[in-house]
Amino acid sequence: MKNVSQISRLAYLVLLSGALFLTACNKDLEQPAAIPTPVYPTGSGVAATLAANANYSFYSALITRAGMTATLNDSTKSFTLFATDNAGMKIFVNAASGGAVPLNAPDATFLGFISGSLPAASAAGIVQYNTIGQKFTASTLSTGFPNYPLPSQIILDPTQPFVRMPIFPVRGTPYSYVNNLPITATDMVAANGVIHTAYSVAAPPSATLKTMVAGESTLSYFRAAITRADSGSTGLSKFDSLMNYGVTNMTVLAPNDAAFQTLIFGLVYSQVLAATGNATVATTQANAAVAAGPAFLAGPGVTTALVKGIVAYHFLATLTTSTTTPYQPNIRVFSNNVSATPVFIKTLVNSSVAAHPGVMAQATYTGPAVTALKFSSYGTFPPGGTPFSYTANVVTMDKHAVNGVYHIIDKVLLPQ
Repeated sequence: MKNVSQISRLAYLVLLSGALFLTACNKDLEQPAAIPTPVYPTGSGVAATLAANANYSFYSALITRAGMTATLNDSTKSFTLFATDNAGMKIFVNAASGGAVPLNAPDATFLGFISGSLPAASAAGIVQYNTIGQKFTASTLSTGFPNYPLPSQIILDPTQPFVRMPIFPVRGTPYSYVNNLPITATDMVAANGVIHTAYSVAAPPSATLKTMVAGESTLSYFRAAITRADSGSTGLSKFDSLMNYGVTNMTVLAPNDAAFQTLIFGLVYSQVLAATGNATVATTQANAAVAAGPAFLAGPGVTTALVKGIVAYHFLATLTTSTTTPYQPNIRVFSNNVSATPVFIKTLVNSSVAAHPGVMAQATYTGPAVTALKFSSYGTFPPGGTPFSYTANVVTMDKHAVNGVYHIIDKVLLPQ
């Protein structure tokens, strides 16, 4: 009987614990906090804000031509748009039409070109490039050197939608810029974003540095120098491959043919004169070297190491955390990023010689416009001069490519 009693009590405890368990399970589950319904702004979107302003009627027509009206009015998203007023749009249309639409043409002519002659794909590319998918008021734009890249609405790789073509705004004193264009007005407020006004249209680049340099008739020696410098290299260690690598930011200083001819003549002349003591012979051989053209750089008169060092000195660079290539060409320097007082910028030479001071850069300004730009090298020609007394002037500045910018200069810079 005692065993039966114990078994009964045990059964009762099991039933009781089960009942308690079921009671606990029947309690209401704790409910998570409700996700609040987003409250979107009301009022005029970016496109509607511009459409309501008569001074932006041309850019409004550009947005319409681009098919971007609904996108820029979407109140569920935020945008920053670098637009252009009618005065700046006239400059753009004049250039885009090849001068067929003169600056003093009636407004209807400009609107007709934008709405009818400008390809819709081109209009879309421009508006997408000028649009950032976040709101950046003027006070939040970067002030660093150089311009800080922000992702535009142009997707570079369809399989990686976050890889976007960058646009480069910078806040300065007294002038701010987008790429190399002055910003003339800021913080026009729309319900879903903010609009800044650029002097003219910041058009998206369409080719790589390699392609653009290949099309320059005055850079045949520079192309030959790159070919010689790349001898024995592979992959992105080749300057040629680097200049064709689309997803990067670079700045290249490209000496023109006259610059290389002057250097080649001087080097050959000085070497022959030192060896023979005969100025006539030295002049003859120096002229022959120049007459050989860019092919001279592929000949036995120069070494690959010499040419590679010179070419590396023409790629601007910054220090990274890499232990194998600490200095990398990841800096896009427009003319307006250079100050009116001399500033030193590192180059790819610094990956081999970390202590090298780099190149010295200086810009001359007239108002917000850069009217002159120069770069000085540590080495001089003839050798032995005061460092940074050998100065190259930029003859063509701000040639903008997908993966960087290049400036054509009138001297070959020498690292030592």
